[in-house]
Amino acid sequence: MKLSDFLVPSRVLVPFIHDTLDDARSALLERLVASGAIADLERLQLRVAEERGEDMVAITEHAFLLHYRTDTASSLQVAIGVTREGQGIRRTIDQETSQSAPVLVVVVGPPRLAARQLQVVRALGRLLAKRECIDALLDAQSPEAVVRLPMLAEQELPEQLLVRDLMTEGARTTRPDVQLWHAARELMGSGLGALPVVDDEQRLLGLLGERELMRHLLASEVLSDVSSHAPSPLFASQKTVSDVMTRQVLCVAPEQPVAQVAALMSNKGVERVPVVREGRLVGFLTRGDIIRKLIGP
Repeated sequence: MKLSDFLVPSRVLVPFIHDTLDDARSALLERLVASGAIADLERLQLRVAEERGEDMVAITEHAFLLHYRTDTASSLQVAIGVTREGQGIRRTIDQETSQSAPVLVVVVGPPRLAARQLQVVRALGRLLAKRECIDALLDAQSPEAVVRLPMLAEQELPEQLLVRDLMTEGARTTRPDVQLWHAARELMGSGLGALPVVDDEQRLLGLLGERELMRHLLASEVLSDVSSHAPSPLFASQKTVSDVMTRQVLCVAPEQPVAQVAALMSNKGVERVPVVREGRLVGFLTRGDIIRKLIGP
C-alpha cells in the first residue's frame, strides 16, 4: 500500500486561499464531508475543538499536519491544501508568536484503523520535512497533479505496524558517570520509569530504572531502623549511575513489528524497551505508548 492510495483529487485544494489555520482546517474538513469520508461534520468539529497536543505536527516553515481519530470517519483519508508560492497559512500561538507554512494536511480515520493511520501520519511527516517535497507540492497546478506526484506513489507503507511508528524519538537519557542521586532526582521528576544510559556516541550501555534504585536503597539499609536525622542513603552515596544500572537490557530494533515486540514485552514482564540501531539508541518504547496510541482516543 502506498500513500497515494489515500488521496483523491476531490480532497485536494490547489491553490489554497485561506490565511489562517482555523479557516484552512475548516475548508479541508468540509471537503472530506463533501467527498463522503466524514459522516458527521458537527461531531468531528467537537473533537477538533478539544485541541489535543498530539493532534498536530508542525513542520517549521514547511507544513501543518493534523490528524484525528474519530468514529464518524468511514475510512482512512487524507486531505491536502497547498497555497500559492509566497503565501502561507498562519497559526497564532500567542500575541507575540505565530507560525506560517504553505501546506496543510489533514488525516482522519476510524479507531479500527489506528495502526494504519499512525503509519500514514509518520510517512507524511517524513516527506513534508523535505524541502523538495514542499517545492513539488507548490509547483503542482491542480489536484490531479498533486495526487500523481511520484513521491506519494513511491512511499510504501509496510503491512505491519513497526516499532518506529510508535516509539518516542529523542528519549531522555543519562550518562554512566553522573552522580546517582542526580540521575534519580531527574528520573523521579520526569515521571519516567527508567532512563537509558548512553555514552558520548549514543551507544546504549545500560538502563537505570525504579527497580535498580530500589535495589540500591535496600542494600543501603534504608528500611532498617536508622535515625530519622540520618541523610538519605541515596544522597549520602557517592555512587554513580554505572554502579547501579543494569547492563542486561532487552532491546528492540525500529524495524521490528509492534505485535512481536508487544508479545515479547508481555512474556518477559518488561514495561519499556530501548530501541537501538547498530548499538546506538534511537528511541524508547513503553507499554503505555502501545496502549495509548492504538487504543486511546
